[in-house]
Amino acid sequence: MTELVDRRLPAWVGAVFRAPAVLFRLRLGWLFFGRLLMLTHVGRRTARSRRTVLEVVSHQADPPVWYVAAAWGGRSDWYRNLTQNPHARITVGGKRYAVTAATVDIEDAVRIHREYVQEHPLAARLVGRMLGIDLTRSDPKVLAERIPVVALAVEGSADPAIDSVARVPTTRDETRESYDRIAPLYGLLEGFWERKARAAGLDALEVRRGERVIDVGCGPGLAVCEMAAAVGSEGRVIGVDLSSEMCALAGRRLQGCARSGTDAVVQADAVHLPFADSSFDAGFMSFTLELFDTPEIPAVLAECRRILRPGGRLAVVALDKRRPPPPMQRAYEWGHERFPHVLDCRPIHVEASLLEAGYSISLTRRLSLWGLPVEVAVGERS
Repeated sequence: MTELVDRRLPAWVGAVFRAPAVLFRLRLGWLFFGRLLMLTHVGRRTARSRRTVLEVVSHQADPPVWYVAAAWGGRSDWYRNLTQNPHARITVGGKRYAVTAATVDIEDAVRIHREYVQEHPLAARLVGRMLGIDLTRSDPKVLAERIPVVALAVEGSADPAIDSVARVPTTRDETRESYDRIAPLYGLLEGFWERKARAAGLDALEVRRGERVIDVGCGPGLAVCEMAAAVGSEGRVIGVDLSSEMCALAGRRLQGCARSGTDAVVQADAVHLPFADSSFDAGFMSFTLELFDTPEIPAVLAECRRILRPGGRLAVVALDKRRPPPPMQRAYEWGHERFPHVLDCRPIHVEASLLEAGYSISLTRRLSLWGLPVEVAVGERS
């Protein structure tokens, strides 16, 4: 019935309740048999991943929904974070899920509180002592108003094709740390492998002289100099990446292009781009969109659309999820499922995602990298 741990608890209680978090991080969360889950959510002020271990107060099997309670009500940090960004991930029973959070109505909360007290009287008494109230004797309606119940429902898209895309189990912090580590070698390894597809994407975008162009997920800046040459001295190129090490490499590459001071590389998350509306004429994303979890892809594309002027273009280069899948795609998806920290990209539906985000498609092209399908698509903002 409570989050583990809350800062108001005594220090010794906090130490006891931190033990489950350690076990979850060691991938031993299955030891709790579904009674506890680890919630990974986004801080409303920091935009960084936060983890909180919560007790499952109720569970619905079909469709899968887990219910948790905010013991400190509106003061619970995780609860306040979810009201700002309801998209989260949970680890429960040894498995990971992407979920959407929603506070249940009073009637359902009353029922869940009543069932919890009846089914777990010892736990209810223990939690009640921590909160300074008697859960077993309190009016369930009063409890429901004081302790909100939150439903964590497994996410899904309205588009069955998009729904079939593999999920991303890694957090944003894990992704940033991973790319910080591999930044010095990225140009030699991934950059060489991606060169053919990246060049196809730049050809499709057709960057013009004098344009303002943004490279979202620019990595070490493998495309910035080519775009800088295309826009000329009248234009401007901005690179954006989540990794500080990648940004440093891209910045040095821009300096090597002998560009003016109007160009820049910015460390930022593509879900929240720090630019004004209609700031750019064109955008470029090469092997970046598929790094975002499926529910986040529309948010990233919406941000790109927001910063593009009307008629602006966005070129997306990404692994293509084809049906039926060729052998290399099947092998790659098998590897992604088992080693997501190594094979972090996964095939997605590029054109369908752009259409769903409100773009009109001006060009699509399919190619193959060592047998792995890749799609290049250009969407225009209407």
